Amino acid sequence: MLENILFTEIPVKNLKKAIDWYKEVLRLEFVWESEEENLAQLNLPSGQMLFLVETADETKANFTVNGKQHNVIGFQTKEIKELYALLQQHHVKVEAIEDDGVGNQFLHFYDPDGNLFNVQCDKGIPSS
Repeated sequence: MLENILFTEIPVKNLKKAIDWYKEVLRLEFVWESEEENLAQLNLPSGQMLFLVETADETKANFTVNGKQHNVIGFQTKEIKELYALLQQHHVKVEAIEDDGVGNQFLHFYDPDGNLFNVQCDKGIPSS
């Protein structure tokens, strides 16, 4: 049966610019790019793969429920305050860090193509 999510595909308008943004801002590892397929692979430090897929279609990696935006991808971090500062430094549209009352923290941010992401910092994960 299913064991893991192997990869995620993210729609982007300009592959070259998106590669640079994901490398510089999110500090993902660039693995390879296929100009023929308009596709690039970047990896998280844990090894999960993100594929950027260039498209001219009007589409994003998020959806709405009762008019409220929801992300389809959630990341995890041990350094949410540092990430928040980095996103602000790069003028990324980012929402304030929220605390759930028991020590878990969350934030949401958008990439330049309007894809919405969630980041979670669980209190059970020691920070580095």
